[in-house]
Amino acid sequence: MRRIFGLWLAFVFVVIVVLPVALSAHLRLTKSSPTEGATVSTPPKQLQLWFSEEPLLPLSSVTLTGPNGSVNIDKPRASVERSVTVAIGSALPAGSYRIAWKAAGDDGHVVAGTVDFAVKESARPPM
Repeated sequence: MRRIFGLWLAFVFVVIVVLPVALSAHLRLTKSSPTEGATVSTPPKQLQLWFSEEPLLPLSSVTLTGPNGSVNIDKPRASVERSVTVAIGSALPAGSYRIAWKAAGDDGHVVAGTVDFAVKESARPPM
C-alpha cells in the first residue's frame, strides 16, 4: 500500500511540477515592434521581435506581407535582449501588414506566429 501511495505521489509531482515546466520551455514571442494590432502613422524601417530566450538564427525566418503582397525585407539578424531585427527594403504604403515568423530556442523546437499591424494613410495638406 505504501509503495502504491509513493508511486502515486511521484506521478502527481511529475504532472503538477515537472510537466508544466517542460511544456513552457519552448521559445515564445514576448513583444514586437510594431506591436500586435498597432496602427502606425510613420511606416517602420525595421521590424524587431523579442523572444523568451535567445533565438537560433539558422532556424529563424521572418516574412512581411502587405496590401501589395510580399514585401522585400532583409534576413533576420541578432539584436539586443533576445531579439532579432529585420530591415525593410523600401517605404511601406498605407494598409494592413502581417509579420510571419519562425524561430527556435536552445531545444531546437521551431515555433511560429504572426503579428498584424497597419500603416495609416498619411495626411495630405489641403489644396
